[in-house]
Amino acid sequence: MALFSRERTARGRSAAREAVCVGAFAAITAVLSQLSIPIGPVPISCSLVAVYLSGLLLPVKSAVMSQLVYLLLGLAGVPVFAGFQAGAARLAGPTGGYLLVYPVLALLVSLCMHRFDRTLRQKPLAKRAAALGGILLLALAICYLCGTAWFAVFSGTGFASALALTALPFLAGDMAKIVLCVALTLLSRDRLQKVVRGRL
Repeated sequence: MALFSRERTARGRSAAREAVCVGAFAAITAVLSQLSIPIGPVPISCSLVAVYLSGLLLPVKSAVMSQLVYLLLGLAGVPVFAGFQAGAARLAGPTGGYLLVYPVLALLVSLCMHRFDRTLRQKPLAKRAAALGGILLLALAICYLCGTAWFAVFSGTGFASALALTALPFLAGDMAKIVLCVALTLLSRDRLQKVVRGRL
């Protein structure tokens, strides 16, 4: 009985830590979304930093859930989207594809991290940074592809025109976000994982 009790307690603590991490990264995504500049149909926003970090730092399930919670909050009317916007119209509008892909990006990044984590730890720092950057570049490409395709369908423009309007102007800034996320991950991932696993 004592063994089963300890196991239930451990599972309860693990679930509580997971819930805290999910809520924290949903909140971080909401906060960083407000660091935006409203230019053109798609605002310049820091929300991708939170999406990337959720995948880089959290277990797969927690990473995906954090972004689903963020989207559900916005769908429920909480003003978590850029410019303190909310509602189904924001998700179903021409730029909604860039938001709806967030859980997919978190899933992709987290899966890659857990698949290659042991191998990456054995690499020199420069190669680890390059590998992390490659993972995030793949995620960014998927974000551009899905978001641009969604915008093209809803706006009736060609894919190339939509890409030039909603993605290419943000390329330099998105590269800077990737560099920032790689640096933060190399500095903090081990410590955060100890917190998530209850070792601190």
